Amino acid sequence: MKRSSQGAVAALLLVLATQTANAATAQLQNLPLSVETNDKMLTLTPIAIEKIYPAQSRPEAVFLTGDKKVTMGFEWRQTLLKPTEVSGLVGQFPAVIKAQVPGLKSLTPKLLTIQGTPWAQFIYTLSGKSGDLRREMLITSAQGRMLILNVDSSVKDYSTNDVMVRTFVNGVKVMPPQ
Repeated sequence: MKRSSQGAVAALLLVLATQTANAATAQLQNLPLSVETNDKMLTLTPIAIEKIYPAQSRPEAVFLTGDKKVTMGFEWRQTLLKPTEVSGLVGQFPAVIKAQVPGLKSLTPKLLTIQGTPWAQFIYTLSGKSGDLRREMLITSAQGRMLILNVDSSVKDYSTNDVMVRTFVNGVKVMPPQ
């Protein structure tokens, strides 16, 4: 991204992000989950999400650390995924990531349980123009569909925000089907 584009995106984020008032549980309107937020996190408005992300890969909800260095975006895909199939993704997805991510330096797949729900976790690093980038993809089943949480940052910025991000991720609760 060109420097002028980065400045425009940063300015847009400032205008279109809202700061969470206090530590609280927030039920997301367009997703079957709740998240734990705090007063240091920002939430992108639907208008900001629409302006920043292309339509074909637009997340439903996006949160940022207070310094705007780490983004956490939820995608709820039409792809069917049963809760019993989540663990199988740990063995299947590394090949997909390796095929689709040029410059991959490391990849660590793992199965986690967050708030009683199984999640397939994939943490990978790749080379960036000003340092290594850290990507984390967490995948679970929500109402029979694939729910993805993408955590994106540089390796350096992630380490600065590690506690905030882990607290956020560990506070995600998928709602049971109704």
